[in-house]
Amino acid sequence: MAEILLRHLVEHLKLPNRGIRPKTAKDRGGYFLRYTKAPCVIAEPFFIDNDEDLARAQEDIDGLATAYANAIDEISNVV
Repeated sequence: MAEILLRHLVEHLKLPNRGIRPKTAKDRGGYFLRYTKAPCVIAEPFFIDNDEDLARAQEDIDGLATAYANAIDEISNVV
């Protein structure tokens, strides 16, 4: 799931691929990932405190939403 989502977000935003970082239950957000029963990932596709990253995301927010939707659609065919 994470690989599919990452691919869609990187393709849309054209920002560097910073990879997938596994989380433990003690990491920020890790409890959610570890103890929920539904398949889930945490996405942080850009740094909001980086003006260039934020501008890239804001210039096509509908396209970003479409990238998420396309990833979810692709994931639903796999899971």
